[in-house]
Parts: sequence; C-alpha cells; structure tokens
Amino acid sequence: MKPLRSPWPLAEIVRQHHERLDGSGYPDGLSDGQVCVEARVLAVADVVEAMSSHRPYRAALGLDAALDEISKTQAGRTTRRL
Repeated sequence: MKPLRSPWPLAEIVRQHHERLDGSGYPDGLSDGQVCVEARVLAVADVVEAMSSHRPYRAALGLDAALDEISKTQAGRTTRRL
C-alpha cells in the first residue's frame, strides 16, 4: 500500500484482516493477541460484504443471511472480543 498519513496503521490493518484468532489465517499466522482490533472489525465487514453481495458464481445471500452465518460460524474465528 502507498504510505498515507493516518492516525491508524492502515497497511497493518489491511495486512492482518485475513488472520484468524486461532493462528490459521494468513499471511503471518497471527493468533488472538497479535491481531489488532481494527483488522478483526475489517475481517467481519469483509465477510458480510462478500456474502451479501452478488458474485458471478452465485446470487447475493442478503444481509440477514450473512449476519446469521456470522453469528453461527465466525464468532470464534475473528470476533472473540471486539
């Protein structure tokens, strides 16, 4: 990412948003205390957007379905303590 002036570590947030609290994410295999809160928020938003938006290979699932799926399967992966 191009350096930007910001009070937040934007490059680090973007880099960490595919990490998982159990260490199974990428690119660095970070675990619970190593993933910044902002990256965890971005990870949840990314999942909701992906599920609720149309994709060439499937219709949009809708916001309600995306939020329901998050509450069922994602809670321990990205959102233990937001």
